[in-house]
Amino acid sequence: MGEIVAGLAAPERERIERLRASGGFFWIDVSLGETSRDELGAALRIPRPALERLADFSAQTPPSRKFHADGQLVAFAFSCFLESTPVEGETSRQLRPIEVHILVSGDYLLTVHEERVSLPEVLDPDLPEGRSEQYIVYAILDAMVATAFDALNETELTLEGLQLMSTDLRAARVRMATLRAINTRLSRMRRRLGPQRGIFERISEEVSRVEGLEPDNEQYFERIYAQLNRLVDAIDAAGDGMAKLIDLRLNETIYWLTVVATIFLPLTFVTGFFGMNFAWMVDRIDTPLAFVLFGIGAPALGAVLTVMAVRRRGTPVELDDETVKRRLG
Repeated sequence: MGEIVAGLAAPERERIERLRASGGFFWIDVSLGETSRDELGAALRIPRPALERLADFSAQTPPSRKFHADGQLVAFAFSCFLESTPVEGETSRQLRPIEVHILVSGDYLLTVHEERVSLPEVLDPDLPEGRSEQYIVYAILDAMVATAFDALNETELTLEGLQLMSTDLRAARVRMATLRAINTRLSRMRRRLGPQRGIFERISEEVSRVEGLEPDNEQYFERIYAQLNRLVDAIDAAGDGMAKLIDLRLNETIYWLTVVATIFLPLTFVTGFFGMNFAWMVDRIDTPLAFVLFGIGAPALGAVLTVMAVRRRGTPVELDDETVKRRLG
């Protein structure tokens, strides 16, 4: 594949016509921020049903409603992740998801998106010469799926960092805020890629049947489907890891609450002991020995008796065979 066309300006339209006339397969990348829907349909002569789905980027429209196939072409929604500018307080660039609508025909592959970016430059897929047209479609989809794995790896690295700093109490508030952000990120990835996986099996079947698209003996699109399955499973696994971190954080909070309660328990007992102004006790605690006996000896004796009672109840009793038979009736 030697030709990539970016945009639908007048020179690009002339170039597209020459490429279609020569019979070569090429890639067209279009941003709806620079090209209108009508210009897109007129330049490429896209049927209205497919054009409506290509131009529908509404979040309320499910991915299954953005799919079109008629034997001549296949249109569907796909996702990739691009770098975004870092927000305040962050030093790294996070990968953000964008929705890309793809049209596969026998003459060309079209990618449509709302962002003003060049997907061929960002994805930089490996497109060696001499490969089939189906391989070209596969390579571009594979590069898009790879960006999703990169975004997931970024999230997993953040989780790993949180695990390493799990004992730093000073960062507890930061960790909880980061966990909430990670949970939101994973939920959005799952919500985006789950439906995409659900309809891709049908997409792969329709793409392999597009008239004029050079076939191949390799099961390329089954590989994409398998990758989507692994990706969704990896997202679920990352969610489980995050849930364990949240449990660890809650256990850590309970631990320190227990430590504080343990510290204050004897203090509470001492204040309660000295606050019992019974006449009998006040009259008799008039020497240091009496104070030790009543203030320390009595509680210690009570604790010892309690431990002995618990151990006695927990000691197993051995019964002979006759006693067992008699009790069992």
